Amino acid sequence: MRIIVYEDKHEKFYPLVNLFPQFGLRIGMKTIAEHTELFFKRANISFVARGQFRMKKVVARDSTLYLSSRLLLTENFSIPRKDTRLKVGTDTVGFVKYNPPFPASCEEVADAAVAIRGSKQIKGIVLNNIWDLIGWREEILIRQYRLQRKSGRIKKGIHIIGNKKNMYVAKSAEIHKHVSFDVSDGPVYVDSGAVIRPFSLIIGPSYVGPGTIVERAKVTRSSIGPVCRIGGEVESCIFQGYSNKCHEGFIGHSFVGEWVNLGALTTNSDLKNNYGLVRVKIGREEFNSGLMKVGCFIGDHTKLGIGTLIPTGAVIGSFVNYAGGGMLPRYVADFKWTIQEKQKPYELDKAIKTAKIVMKRRNVKMSKQYESIVKTLHDQIRRSN
Repeated sequence: MRIIVYEDKHEKFYPLVNLFPQFGLRIGMKTIAEHTELFFKRANISFVARGQFRMKKVVARDSTLYLSSRLLLTENFSIPRKDTRLKVGTDTVGFVKYNPPFPASCEEVADAAVAIRGSKQIKGIVLNNIWDLIGWREEILIRQYRLQRKSGRIKKGIHIIGNKKNMYVAKSAEIHKHVSFDVSDGPVYVDSGAVIRPFSLIIGPSYVGPGTIVERAKVTRSSIGPVCRIGGEVESCIFQGYSNKCHEGFIGHSFVGEWVNLGALTTNSDLKNNYGLVRVKIGREEFNSGLMKVGCFIGDHTKLGIGTLIPTGAVIGSFVNYAGGGMLPRYVADFKWTIQEKQKPYELDKAIKTAKIVMKRRNVKMSKQYESIVKTLHDQIRRSN
């Protein structure tokens, strides 16, 4: 049976999905797409996303299982033998279709799901908003570790607090002296080519992605994607990948996108003074997260200057440049050049030029397709203003 993972209510995950599809979001050790693949190891999985990503069109001709990218499976399930909607609680998270027409776009998939009457409950976690990525971060990481734990020999001299079965270090990873791992409350997985330099402490459940360098840092219960540079203190965070937090400062209960640079002493609040539930501001709307601890959400290619202070529940769009230190506004839209309370548009040509320089420093060349996605985002924002 063919399997298709589709974007579902992607607008709820702004600004994190501005430049890549929703199923590319990282949670735990994996992206959502990779997490789904853990449950269908021998299957050929296809993807349906918004038009600007120009993904190869999926043409289904026979029985197909459609799965929402808001779904994080926790158990395998038997696939129904007739057209059936799949649900976790009251949320529709996919469907099985045996007869044409087979939907090929996000809009067609949404319409097809509504048209199916029969339903089946399956086991999983449903992501409804950006803060759910932070709320479910630990549980998903632990589940992924159990699903794919490899037997690895721990080199002598690595200081581990807790059961060594909760620790995996890839052969090509480099662990320096004077590094400690605490796996008492959850596993730590250090992926290929990662480097953990002296005077660092990694507390599980945590993941350090390929090629990432951790230097004189305390990383607690966090997922750090590939080719990041991490220093200072990071707690209960997700770094999508290719982002820098090289210096002192605290980032907690936050999601940091790709190609983000956080200047020295950048620090965010993740707890209100009255210990109340955090409200997240997006545009002119505010949403109750239902959580006591929520930090910030930072879109791709955003740069925050030294001494930046980020308020609780802040949302910062893609291609934001902030300078001058002090308190950042609770919400900053995409393509903004900001000095404290003063904002002006970040010109597209300048934004792309800087992005190319940044990406080249990590040996990544901006593709024409990626540049087109950036331009599409800029056009969408310009039209909406």
